[in-house]
Formats: sequence, C-alpha cells, structure tokens
Amino acid sequence: MSVSPALEQVMRSIRVSLSPAVLSGLMLTLGAGTVARGQLVVAGSLEYDSTSGSGYRRGVLAPPFITVPHDFRPSRPRGGVNNSGVAVSYAVRYIDAEYGGERAMRWDASGAAATELGHLGFDGREAEASAYAVNDAGTAVGFARKYDEELVLNVGTRAVRWDAGTTEAVELGNLGTIGDHYPYTRAEARDVNAAGTAVGWALKYVDGDDRYQRAVRWDAGGTEATELGHLGLDSRDRTQAEAYAVNEAGTAVGWAEKYEDGSDLGTRAVRWDAGGTEATELGHLGLHSWGSTEARAYAVNAEGTAVGFARKHIDGDPVGPRAVRWEAGGTEATELGHLGLWEGVYTTSIAYAVNAAGTAVGWAEKIEPGDVWSGSRAVRWDAGGTEATELGHLGLHDGYYTDAEAYAVNDAGTAVGWAEKIEPGNVWLGTRAVVWLPDASAIDLNDLGVVPNPAGGTWILSLAGALSADGWVAGTGTFTPVVGDPYVRHWVGQIGLGGTWLNTSGENHAWGRGPNWSTGTPAIQLDAVFDAPATYSVDFDRDERARDIVVADGAVTFALGAFDLTVANALTIRPGARLSSDGTLIGQVQNYGVLSPGTSPGPLTIVGDLINPGVLEFEIASTSLFDSL
Repeated sequence: MSVSPALEQVMRSIRVSLSPAVLSGLMLTLGAGTVARGQLVVAGSLEYDSTSGSGYRRGVLAPPFITVPHDFRPSRPRGGVNNSGVAVSYAVRYIDAEYGGERAMRWDASGAAATELGHLGFDGREAEASAYAVNDAGTAVGFARKYDEELVLNVGTRAVRWDAGTTEAVELGNLGTIGDHYPYTRAEARDVNAAGTAVGWALKYVDGDDRYQRAVRWDAGGTEATELGHLGLDSRDRTQAEAYAVNEAGTAVGWAEKYEDGSDLGTRAVRWDAGGTEATELGHLGLHSWGSTEARAYAVNAEGTAVGFARKHIDGDPVGPRAVRWEAGGTEATELGHLGLWEGVYTTSIAYAVNAAGTAVGWAEKIEPGDVWSGSRAVRWDAGGTEATELGHLGLHDGYYTDAEAYAVNDAGTAVGWAEKIEPGNVWLGTRAVVWLPDASAIDLNDLGVVPNPAGGTWILSLAGALSADGWVAGTGTFTPVVGDPYVRHWVGQIGLGGTWLNTSGENHAWGRGPNWSTGTPAIQLDAVFDAPATYSVDFDRDERARDIVVADGAVTFALGAFDLTVANALTIRPGARLSSDGTLIGQVQNYGVLSPGTSPGPLTIVGDLINPGVLEFEIASTSLFDSL
C-alpha cells in the first residue's frame, strides 16, 4: 500500500481507542503460558558425593562473629554475597572420605559449577583457606594457611585476596614473622569495600618477639600491610586489636585492648578514620569496679554510624552485654533497647549490622514478666531511636519459647537471618532461613518454593547469612541430591518481595534493583504495586516475574524490550490508571483503566488471558509504524 505524504502526516496523529462499549468483556486467550508460583531459585556451592566420600560439605555462611549468649569472641570466617549474586565462603573438602582441609569457594546464581579458590600450599593432602567477604567488583578476601615447600613447614596463616575472575590467592602483607629460619606468622582479612581496600588483623613480631595481633589495612590494589593504631601497650609492648568492617569511604571499625600504665582495662570498640591509622576509642556502658569493660563494633555504614555491643555495668557490677550504636563522627555509646530484664537488671543483646539510614538488626534475649526466659528473638532498632522491635518467629515451644537471630539488613529495613521452626504440638523442625519484612513479619524462605538451579535435588534452607542491596541472599542449608545422602551446603538466590514501586529520582529505574521497591528487593515472590500519581518508566534488563501486579494510579510504561514479564496471578490496571508496555507479558491481564501496546508505537504480546472492561489505546504513526497487540 502506498500513501501520499499528506495522508502519511495524518496517519502519524491517529490514536485509536477501543472502549468498553466496543470491547465489553473481551477475553482473548492467546496462549497457555505456564506460570511458576513464588519460586525462589537457588544455586548451590561445591557439591559432595556420599558414594565416593569426595567433595565439599559442612561450614556455615553467616557473620564472622557467630555468638552464643555471653560469648562474643569471633569464630571462623563465614562469607558473603555481592550485588551480582556472587557468593563466597568455605567448606570442608573430602577426598575418598579423607579430610582435606577447609577450602575457600566462590559460586553464583547462574547455576554454573562453583569454584574452589586458591590457597597457599598443601600439607600432605590438606590445604586451608576461607573467604570472609566479596565486593561488588567480585574481589574476595579472607585467609589461607601457608605451607613452605622449601622448609617443608606450615608457617601459619596469611591474609589473602582473590581478584575477580581468578582463583589465585594473592598473599597480603603481614607485620613480621618469628624469623627467617621459621617464617611463622598469622593474619586474616575480614572485610573489603567497593574500592578493594581490605581490613583485618595480623600478628606483630619485632625481632622474633610476639607483640600479639594488631588491626591492619591493606589498600586497594596493593599487598602491603598498614598497622592501625591501638589503645596502649602492656609492660612488654604487647596489645591486641582487630578491624571487623570497612565502609566505602575507608573508615574501619572493630576493637582494641586498652592499657593504661601497663594495666589491662579490657577491650573497647574502636574506629579508624579513612586514610589514617589513629585508633579512636568509642564509648562504653560503664566500668567494672576494677576499671575494666568490653565493647566491640561489628559494622559501619557509609556515613560512619557503627553498631555492636558493650557490656553494661551498674555501680561497678556487670549486668550483661547490650546492643549499642555509635553515631557517625561521635564516640558516645547509645544503648539500644532490649526485650525484658532478668531480676530487673540482667539481659543480653547484640547488633550485627546497620543500613545506610542507621537501622540496625541483631538479637536479644526475651524475658517475660516473672523472670520467664523465653529464648532469643531477632530484633530491629530503627534509625534515630532505641526501642527494640521484636521481629516475627516461626512458632513457639510450649507457647512461649523459641530462638532467632537477624544477621543483615537492607536500606528498606528488610532483614535476613534464621529462626527455629516449631509446628503446633511442639514439633521442632530445626532452623529455617528467614526474611523479615519492614512490618516485622517473618517469612520462611522455604515457603517461597525453593527451586534448585540446576535441577538435581532438594533444599531445606536453614540460615540466611548475607544480603545485598538488590536482594541477593546467601546462606546455609541441607541439600538432598537425587542420588546420595543429604549434606550441609551453601546456597545463593535472589529474594524478591516487591511491595510498592518507590519511583524515586535516580538513574537506574530497573525492575530488578532493590532500592526501587519498598522492601528493598525486587518483585518476584510477592506483589508489585505502582501507585505513584505520575508519568514514569520502569526499565527491564532481564526476564522478570511477580505474583500479582497492580497499576493503581499514574501513567506507567514497562520498557520490556526483548524481555518477558511473568505474573503468577494477574496484572491489574485499575480505573484511572494507564499502562504502556512492549515486549511479552505472560499471564492474565485485567484492564479496567487504559492499556496501550508499545512504549511508543510498537508491539505487545500477551501470553495468557486479556480481560478488558477498560480501554485499549493504539497509536498509528505510519503504515509501517503502529501499535499491535
């Protein structure tokens, strides 16, 4: 068909609206697309074969300071996850049922085979390495045991870095060894920021004399160890300090032993400001009658607000460790709330993590009136306040007892961790990985429907230990292969709880970006609500899925392009709202407002039913450029 330039100009302005009067009750069955309901797709770490007794198992992915009440010494390294779904941790390797040592590993959500990261030598068949943390660039840090093949000796552990895309363990510098004849020392890198700056600790040796562990920083791209400041030395010039965390600016936090006139006054929370080495002592919650106390800072946000714990003393008597916040730039310890006191004074709580706004999460003992101890509960302390918000649980034993801990929190206030699962009749099912929504409700991640990637077994997710800005979660669970016995294995996946689209200003308005949603995670398992009375676009950079989608207000454009959006129940456009979309929508679409195919003239494909009491609006720009459905 050929048209004149004049007619072409007229056609560019034509907009065809098919109203309810024309298409009342129209239902178009366009395909039988299969919609998966609430699936949490998880990929596993390195595998174990129970038949041969070879592979990787055991290990726990959680913060590197797993604690029990009244014991706050850090334990083994645990691992983390970045914003691309890359996770790191460790597991014990077995070779023909023989112990082969703890090995660092890296894996991601693609379902591709996980990778064992390099170490620093074998002692027989054994080697040891563990990864603590990974940044968004994919750089991981931790430690490895070093074996000197020339001396045929184990010479201690070294802090190491594994650069993105490689498995080689890059040995980071230390603070001296016992001597050339026996170059023994120990060091570990605990955390790494976006730039690649790492922090941790290293033993210090001077002329072979052990001066104990010191906090250390390794600058991005380098290997030299920079000793960070301390809070005094004993009579033999010894002290201890350790950096746990570093923010994007380079400010680190941790703890240091305090000495005055050679006397040990306990450990104090410490901050080391970016670019410097001086230790700034952070406040505590009182001193024992002999002048000692204990406090540690475990996490620091981008602004410099830190959280952790401090032992509280009243009139010189200890009454238990309490969760504490230290505001950015300050040193005063703000005691955070608890969930009850034993005999009016005793309790325990700890804060593990803090988000950009200053909201912290952790746990607290719960003590009911009448001094009834009812276990521990996951807790959130909102920014600017001190009150402890008890997070939901997964059942109570005898109607009052359970345990739970929250390990990580995103900027929306959504947290992850674990909780005991107890069914009616006091049926204990073990621990379960949990996500807590901003309203404090608990969701067992297993209830979202766990789908292994690749297929080949089943999961029970027992713990969620790390959370990224876009909702990538890594943790530990029990994996049962199709053939073989169950074993403990790590996992990673993206939880997508959706909520309300925030329509905030910014460059990245992609569906899969957690900060765009009220839960801080994209819409996958739960509902997506678009109710901003504005005109805006939602971008897509991959196939996405949700349970329900509601366009409640405004004029929204789904810029799908070549990608698909799958809805498990229905995509509903309410009266007064408008949706434009290209690409492919899979599932039922209910239009009570205006549905316009294309993101300017273009095609929209619906694989499912279209129920249309509303208006279908088509643009015709030319004989070759027009909307189609």
